[in-house]
Amino acid sequence: MSALRILFRFLFVAIAAIAHIGCVENATGVSGRKPPYLAVLVFVDAPPEVTTRGPFTFRVRELSGTLGVDTSFRASPTDTTIMSVVAASYRVDISDVPATCGVRNGTAQAVVVPPNTNTTLIQFFITCEPGLTVITGTDGATADPDYLVTVTGTDGPALSKVVTSNDTVRFAGITAGSYDVTLRLVADNCVVTSDGGESVRVSIKAGGSTSVRFRIVCAEVARRPRIVRLVGSYYQGSIGYVIRATDPNGDIARSFVDVTDCNHRSILPNGGQLRGGYSAAPNVARRDTAVIIGAYDLGITDAQLVNRCLSVWVDDERGNVSPIVEIPLLPRVASRAPIVAGFNALLNGTRSILVNASATDPNNDYVGAFLVYLLRDGVLSAPDGQPDRVLGQPAGIIGFVTAELAVGIGFGAWNDYIGAIVYFVDAEGNFTRVTDMDLFR
Repeated sequence: MSALRILFRFLFVAIAAIAHIGCVENATGVSGRKPPYLAVLVFVDAPPEVTTRGPFTFRVRELSGTLGVDTSFRASPTDTTIMSVVAASYRVDISDVPATCGVRNGTAQAVVVPPNTNTTLIQFFITCEPGLTVITGTDGATADPDYLVTVTGTDGPALSKVVTSNDTVRFAGITAGSYDVTLRLVADNCVVTSDGGESVRVSIKAGGSTSVRFRIVCAEVARRPRIVRLVGSYYQGSIGYVIRATDPNGDIARSFVDVTDCNHRSILPNGGQLRGGYSAAPNVARRDTAVIIGAYDLGITDAQLVNRCLSVWVDDERGNVSPIVEIPLLPRVASRAPIVAGFNALLNGTRSILVNASATDPNNDYVGAFLVYLLRDGVLSAPDGQPDRVLGQPAGIIGFVTAELAVGIGFGAWNDYIGAIVYFVDAEGNFTRVTDMDLFR
C-alpha cells in the first residue's frame, strides 16, 4: 500500500472520529459517543483475491482489569473500526488471519489512550501470499517474451496462466496436495537452468503456500555451444566425467554439472556445481571441440547414486548456454579404469608444490587427469569441517600431470597445504582416484 494511500486513510480516520462516523462501538457500555476514541486499522499487502478474505476477529481488553473492558468485534480488511473508550491502557488482539498471511510485529499490540485526547490509532500490517506463486527470470540473447505456466494435481482441472519473461503470477484457492508446475512454450534457443528444468513438483499443505522460480537463459543460435559427447561414472561417493563440446567461437567458459533423478531434479544436498575458468585452458580455448575433464567428491553414498543421471550444460564468454544433456550415471568399471603408474605431491621448499602423476589404461583409451590441492579447513573459506580446495586446472589436464603450483601468492602459505588428489579419467568416464597426504616426501 502506497504512503499516499496510508496518509489518506489516516486523515479519513481522524475526520471520522471527529464527526462520530464509521463503525463505532461503545466499549465501556456507557451510552453516547465521546472522545477519547480508539481506532483499529488493518493494512493488507496481498493480491486482490486475498484481500477479499475475512473478516478478522479483534479483541480489545483494558490491561489492568479494573474497568471491565473486554469486547470483541469482526471487521474485513477494508474496514476501520472506531470506538469510544475510557482513557487507559489496552491490549488489542487480531485472529482468524489466513494461514498464508503473516502479521508484522505480531498479532497482539498494547496501546495507551491518554485523557483529553481525540483518537488513538492501532495499526495491523498483514502480508499474504496465495497458495502458489510462480516467478520467472529470463536473460541472454533473443529472450523469450512469454511462457505458459500449467499447474496439474491429482484432483481438479489443470490451471494455466500466461507469464512474461520476468514476471510473477499467482494461483489462489489451491487446496492441499502435490502439483506439477510446468513452464511451457519455451523457445528453442532458451534453456531452463533452475533445478527441475521445465517441470517442478511441489507440495502445498493445508492453508500453506509455496513458490516456484524458473530461471531461463536464452542464446544466440549461431554462437551457441553444444555438447557432442558426455560420459561419466561414480565410485565411492565420487564422480569422474569427460565433456566434449563444440563452440563456433571457441570460447567455452564454464560448465554446470549435477546428479539428478533423471528428470532434471538434483539429488545432491547442495545442488549442482558451476565451474568456470576454462577460457585459457589449452584443451578448450580456440578449439573446434573442447575436451573438459572433471571430477567431484559428492558427499553421498554409492547406494544413493544407483539409477541416477548426470546432467550437464556449458556456456561461453557471451553467456550463451548449450542445451542440457542428461545421461545415465553408471558405476565405474574397475577392470577398464586407468591404472596408476606413479603419483607424488611434494613441497619444493616454501616456494611451490610439485605434482607428478601418470597412469596406463587397460583399453588404451586414457584421456587425462583432474588435479585438486588440499588446504587446511578455513584457509580459503569459512570452516566447514572439510579441507579447502584449489583446482590445478579447472578444465582438466590432457595426458598426465606434471604441475607446479606457486604458494604464498594468494592461495595460502606453503604450510597451509596438506595434500593433493588426482583423478585419472578414460574416454568412457571410468576413473581412478588417488590421494597423497604427505607433501614432505
